[in-house]
Amino acid sequence: MISIIESVISEFRSCFSREAAFSWFSIVIFGLIIRFDHHGICSIIRWLMLDPACYDPMLRFFRASSWDSEELMSHWIRTAVSRYPLITFGGRPLLIGDGIKITKESSKMPGVKSLHQDSENSGKGEYIRGHHFGYAGILVGRPEKSFCLPLHGQIHEGVGARRHDIKIGGDPTIVTRMANLVIRTAEDTGFPCYVALDAYFSTGPAFLTFKEAVNEKGEQSVHLITRAKNNYVGYLVPENSSEKKFQEKDKVSLAKVFGFSEWFGETEVMISGNLRTVRYFTWDLFWKPVRDIIRFVFIIDGDDRYILMCSDLTLSGGQIITIYCYRPKVENMFRTLKHLIGGFCYHFWTKAFPDVGRGEKIWLCRLSETERKKFDLTLEAIERFVNLSGIALGLLQYLSLTRGSEVLEKYEGWLRTASSDCPSEGVVRSVIQAEFLSSSCKVPADRTLRMIRGRGRETSSDLAA
Repeated sequence: MISIIESVISEFRSCFSREAAFSWFSIVIFGLIIRFDHHGICSIIRWLMLDPACYDPMLRFFRASSWDSEELMSHWIRTAVSRYPLITFGGRPLLIGDGIKITKESSKMPGVKSLHQDSENSGKGEYIRGHHFGYAGILVGRPEKSFCLPLHGQIHEGVGARRHDIKIGGDPTIVTRMANLVIRTAEDTGFPCYVALDAYFSTGPAFLTFKEAVNEKGEQSVHLITRAKNNYVGYLVPENSSEKKFQEKDKVSLAKVFGFSEWFGETEVMISGNLRTVRYFTWDLFWKPVRDIIRFVFIIDGDDRYILMCSDLTLSGGQIITIYCYRPKVENMFRTLKHLIGGFCYHFWTKAFPDVGRGEKIWLCRLSETERKKFDLTLEAIERFVNLSGIALGLLQYLSLTRGSEVLEKYEGWLRTASSDCPSEGVVRSVIQAEFLSSSCKVPADRTLRMIRGRGRETSSDLAA
């Protein structure tokens, strides 16, 4: 398994201008997979049995100028498209995006701010202090066993004054930042894509931003499928569709459509791995925020009622439902990235960050040029750590999808129920951990293992690299 991971990692050599930086990249990826706890960089040093003197060079790696994170993530996206089995709809891959809020209490950490969180868990506070990440992934695998492969993540709140990456969609907001992240990801795949987002992104700016992004063929690069809010209204499409006039007599309250049950037909869709029969009705209506036609799909699933929106008028209602049913895969990805890989267990900070109290505004313009540079480097280090963790998780998913039977044969644990021939990321990781620990008393055959052994505690190697 380790040799397969190394073969994938070796493809990233061109992203690093120095051999030393690529070596640390390989070591960090292996460390994120093999470590047994999530205590930041220290856990990588501890479980790879590296010399403690490696701690400072590893920290410097995350702030190094010898590699560009955007270039690295673009290469990772191209690798995903070429190596992973993509699930497509009409030839378009499915991107899945969402945000996650991570608690961070450090007063010297860039991007930390007060965040509101909606949760039905009474143990969670209404407000937290931390980072808000936006993440885009892609659906891989097959219909009966699929993953949301993490592709690219970035901090979406608390960094507006230091980030100017909004190329489409006007003012930088959480919605436009996510839309631009998805568009850049789709461009790197080289394919026109669909994207499934939750109801928070069912806004006019989201649809308009995606509408503005077209490829060289003049096609819309990304079509959005999202869930409508219950208070939305649409307008009947006039016979002359070029007349986009919104008259009160043509207004349709979307929530009232469910009162006409005779309009609904039936279809079977895969929801959470189970084939279920739902009733649905498709209606193309003018939507005022975009001044254009949107395809609405009204769905009755038992006692539940919900409405989906889609910018692609060529998709059938059944296809739209099927696509949106994959959206929860991103939540599974967040859970695995957080609890299995420890991708959000970082603690990068800088003394250049000003001392401010809760609720006080940070005036970055008052910082010196040197302090602003340190601020930017620390912010970059945070996002690099999270994205490298995403790559580590993606490698586990790759082994599950391509070497599933081999992984299960080598697994020495016990599974009460084996749900499929594709093991979970946790099972794959335990097999790699066992392989790594068993190789500690052998001559390492793989390049990365030799690098780790050369920096081990039992040796006094030159760490100048």
